[in-house]
Amino acid sequence: MKILIVDDNKETTSALSKYFNSKGFQCDGINDSWKALEQIQKEHFDVILLDTCMPKFTGEQIIKTLATNEVLKNQNIFIFSSKLCHEFTNKDLLRRDGINGILKKPMDPDKILQAITKDFNLHKTTISKTF
Repeated sequence: MKILIVDDNKETTSALSKYFNSKGFQCDGINDSWKALEQIQKEHFDVILLDTCMPKFTGEQIIKTLATNEVLKNQNIFIFSSKLCHEFTNKDLLRRDGINGILKKPMDPDKILQAITKDFNLHKTTISKTF
């Protein structure tokens, strides 16, 4: 399985990339949302963890751009954010084809792995939190 992590926090992308790679997955982390958009448009990823609260060009804008270009429906994106920036907007985003759930940071990497690989039946997932 090929995973892309898009987050402006380099520590997050680095730690999760190392974790997923150690579990036998091919994982890349991108900290620049514009570069992430380009990568998503030209390369297929089985799962994308996408932070929606990034400066300049947000994950929400990435989703809207992918939808406009009709690329979104072919994706398996999990919104991955420390705060659900615009809770109403995130609920709207969950209704879109290609968005499979919301994972709230911080979250144990094992739980992230469990959520995104759940029988690889990427059905809509409920909001997950660590307590």
